[in-house]
Amino acid sequence: MLIVEDERAALEALEIGLKTEQWQIATASSRNEALNLLKSERIDLVVTDLKLKDGSGLDILNYIKAHHPRVSLIVITAHGSVDSAIEAIRGGAYDYIQKPFRMAELRRVIQRLGETILLRRENELLRQQLQGSQSLPELVGQSPRFRKIIEFIKQIAPAQSTVLITGESGTGKEVAATAIHHYSNRRGGPFVKINCGAIPENLLESELFGYEKGAFTGAQKQKKGKIELADDGTLFLDEIGDLARPMQVKLLRVLQDGEIERVGGTVTIQTDVRIVAATNTDLAEKVARGEFREDLFYRLNVISIDMPSLRERPEDVPLLAQYFVEKYNQINQKSVEGIAPEVLEIMKRYPWKGNVRELENMIERAVVLAQEKYLGLHHFPDLAGGVGAPQHGIGAEIGMSLAEIEKLAIERTLQYFHFDKNKTAMILQIGLATLYRKIKEYELPEK
Repeated sequence: MLIVEDERAALEALEIGLKTEQWQIATASSRNEALNLLKSERIDLVVTDLKLKDGSGLDILNYIKAHHPRVSLIVITAHGSVDSAIEAIRGGAYDYIQKPFRMAELRRVIQRLGETILLRRENELLRQQLQGSQSLPELVGQSPRFRKIIEFIKQIAPAQSTVLITGESGTGKEVAATAIHHYSNRRGGPFVKINCGAIPENLLESELFGYEKGAFTGAQKQKKGKIELADDGTLFLDEIGDLARPMQVKLLRVLQDGEIERVGGTVTIQTDVRIVAATNTDLAEKVARGEFREDLFYRLNVISIDMPSLRERPEDVPLLAQYFVEKYNQINQKSVEGIAPEVLEIMKRYPWKGNVRELENMIERAVVLAQEKYLGLHHFPDLAGGVGAPQHGIGAEIGMSLAEIEKLAIERTLQYFHFDKNKTAMILQIGLATLYRKIKEYELPEK
């Protein structure tokens, strides 16, 4: 925090009155000294008198707007300068305090602003970590297990061997397949994907192998299949476990000889395709039940990658969340800056049955609907009923008054969050000042 005041006694009083563990304080007794400090030091907040001997607090505001737009400014003004203070607010100042004022009043304004600045700092740090962690868009994570997967992908990508990617739905199997293609010698060729479970069995053969004109009703012209289109590139077969037995035989021939025949055709076509397959089922178990060919399983499972669930890498949740905030900001022309740290902590403990895909959907909805710069718990209704709040009831009984229920809810939430009032207010969706008033009203313990 930079305090700017040209009267020495007032400057010293402000420095003493605003000193807390949260803030490092620098002081300036003139406009020019303040501008020099803004050039040389990292300043988050400026508290300045409006009238200075060598200029005005508005001069400092204009400099901040031009060179340091993330720096916040609070103006201190005398009674006769309120119009200028209002002008400062319109120009981008955070707030103004009118003389004479109580130091506690200024401290409250700074505390409220400090929470926003802390949010900004933490989200800036997340952005920096995100930039350092990304090898490929959406391949986001810094947890030891995920970093090993990224390094393994880079190691096996140049090979020609088939790859089988396993993992729960939504863990990023397609992202991993895209990365394999990106780091391979085939990256200049096509990356073609097909979901084997989403296409009816009677249509899948023509989708994969293509067809000749007149091969069936409606086949008015020749069409190349996905395998042929992926020549000199990579073919990604998603949900390979849903492939019917007859199609398994045909795919085995492709893997063994690289040969296909279009539906209705007699000409053998040679292809050069690397196959990457993915499944969320246990193929070995399907082999044991006779539902999946053993020889095809071994052909596919030359190299295997198991994608961890989001529950297994909770430390990656903040990075992924920030990535999706920025992604949907760009898509929807929004300007959300980040997510409150308390919410990120709750997200890290959330079960995420849908994994990364569920997180992405939740962030997209929140960004689209948000009017604020930072996303709080109220933007994520699904989280509010999850691990972010006590999993059991608060113990309310029929016959209790609303005041008694309110008191019990506040007391139990305070206990759950170890008397962290910021988290308690966030969960209960009330202001911090309201929480303090209720604690006093109900004579609740504060720690």
